[in-house]
Amino acid sequence: DRGDKQALSIGKNFLFDISRVIGMNDAKNFHHKMKLSNPIEKLSAGPVHFAYSGWAFVDILPESSPSPDENYFLTYHHPFSFEADSWIRAGKKSETPVCIMNSGYSSGWCEESFGIELTAVEVTCKACGDENCTFIMAPPHKINEHLDKYFSKKNIAYKKTTAYDVPTFFERKKVEEEMEKSKRKAEESDRAKSDFLANMSHEIRTPLNAIIGYVDLILQDNISAEHKDYLLTVKESGQLLQRVINDILDLSKIEAGQLVIDKISYSPRHLFDYTEDTAKALLMQKNSKVKLIRYIDPRISPAIVTDSVKLQQIMYNLISNAIKFTEKGSIEFGVKLAEKDTLEFYVKDTGIGIPKAKHEAIFEKFGQADASTTRKYGGSGLGLTISRKLVELLGGKISLQSNEGKGTAFYFTLPYIPDAEASNIHNSSTETSATSKKVILLVEDNLINLKLTLKVLEKYDYKVIPAKNGKEAVDLFMAHPEIELVVMDLQMPIMDGLTALGHMREYEIKTKTAAKPFIALTAHAMKGDMERCLEAGFNQYVSKPFAIEHLLKTIKDLIA
Repeated sequence: DRGDKQALSIGKNFLFDISRVIGMNDAKNFHHKMKLSNPIEKLSAGPVHFAYSGWAFVDILPESSPSPDENYFLTYHHPFSFEADSWIRAGKKSETPVCIMNSGYSSGWCEESFGIELTAVEVTCKACGDENCTFIMAPPHKINEHLDKYFSKKNIAYKKTTAYDVPTFFERKKVEEEMEKSKRKAEESDRAKSDFLANMSHEIRTPLNAIIGYVDLILQDNISAEHKDYLLTVKESGQLLQRVINDILDLSKIEAGQLVIDKISYSPRHLFDYTEDTAKALLMQKNSKVKLIRYIDPRISPAIVTDSVKLQQIMYNLISNAIKFTEKGSIEFGVKLAEKDTLEFYVKDTGIGIPKAKHEAIFEKFGQADASTTRKYGGSGLGLTISRKLVELLGGKISLQSNEGKGTAFYFTLPYIPDAEASNIHNSSTETSATSKKVILLVEDNLINLKLTLKVLEKYDYKVIPAKNGKEAVDLFMAHPEIELVVMDLQMPIMDGLTALGHMREYEIKTKTAAKPFIALTAHAMKGDMERCLEAGFNQYVSKPFAIEHLLKTIKDLIA
């Protein structure tokens, strides 16, 4: 498909590459067999061996200078080239030199002999009607210089009328090396970005965990309505910051193909309760009178199997967008049984709408229908990007219908997997009181978070043994056999959580005691962090900032 000339050139280069590798391999084996070490002896062994065996004869010309450096130069005749001989026996004449495999083999043999890169070019060929099949060999970056000298001495016009090919093996190799360097550079850049995001995530999540956690604790006390309103605003702001961090980290996980899908039995009613509560809170912040309408198809099972966290995230992104761009009218959200095995979720609004030309752009990273710096509506431009990727990960598709000034409707489908046997549907209420005090080893180097988690666990009647680093935790674990569960941070001084876990597991094996459950409670929430924890031996993974109900439910599931 590239024409005869280029096809022939590609074929010649393949032949050159193959024969060059064969030449290097034959030389290496022969040098070892003959116990040769001197480069000249190694080179000479080839022509002598092949002449003696009657396979070939090579006449190395006296102007040659085979030095083991960039000044290496070899010129030689090959009187019995099988490639040129095939043309002569066929009674045909070639317009270009044909002894490609001889060039490749001889340069491979010499390259192996001298330990430097070499290439060979046939400058005259019997198949072209020349007296000899003559070759010039030199390092790739010097070959053109030697070719120019050769043609200048022989006949300037000869170069103009006779074509010759310099093998492109070395050019391709150079390109491959540059590609490899670029790949390494990109991988290093990606690692640096991931490390930066992981560190920033840890530094932000750790204090954020304390802020949201302590607000939750105060909200459970008997406080005035005014103070409760203040605290709810603080909590919502903290959760908003948490969502921004999660968006950035989720995008990184999705792009790396390492976002884990965790399907559980889940109630559509609870999903829509959550969505409605979220929407009401957002509308209250805007002092908006927009009407909310929700719908659940009665044919849908009370419980479905899906990733509830990802589904909540998709619905939150869509409903918050609808509220952001709708000043009056209504917002409708719901789910229908589109087909026997397909659910169709939707969020419709009567807002400003999206121009048709922008329908695809809004799903791109940082994409906005209005990307100007003075745009009225804020946002990171990641919500819809992540929503589309999450829908696709869950096995569905997302689409929209919109007209500028007339509102927007987002639709996404998901596989319908009813869970008819579900008896304990996931919901927001969590039974947290323990029937008896169970002992938990809590390992946390941040004193604020240690104090917060300790207060939460003690409030729900757990006995807590605190430790400030991994080394202290290992000692306490060995000294207190009554410990039933360990909640441990990962990043700590003296000894990190993963190392401490290893020592504790070894102690269990050594003392032949039953393995106790471990929960990784950490601000590490980058791609692969959860998998790394579970592979290391943790039973569960809870990222900061954590919801009190989620932590308590995780503990209860492990030591009910």
